[in-house]
Amino acid sequence: MNETEYRILTHLKNHHRSSERAITYKLLSAELHINSRELRYAVANLVSNGEGCIGTDSVSGYYYISDDDELDYCHSELVSRIKKLSRRARGLRRARMYDKQEIKPKQLQFI
Repeated sequence: MNETEYRILTHLKNHHRSSERAITYKLLSAELHINSRELRYAVANLVSNGEGCIGTDSVSGYYYISDDDELDYCHSELVSRIKKLSRRARGLRRARMYDKQEIKPKQLQFI
């Protein structure tokens, strides 16, 4: 864990424990004087490396997970995003396949 990640984790643990006390990424980056892209990258690293139990909500923002219900919610949201991205990736491959073979998907063929 680097210094930036440590600052983020400590701040969330001390001031934003539970979804009810979430903070938007814009406000958090302003409070900690961290570029918003760097903030999102650092949070992703903390979670991916198992170093921080940080939840996120597209409306409320970031928070330190305080109970199993919040963990289950965040986990379900991540799994849902993964499924949607996987579907999108498969569609992209399928579309390219159609383009290379100059075959149109059945949905787009005109009868």
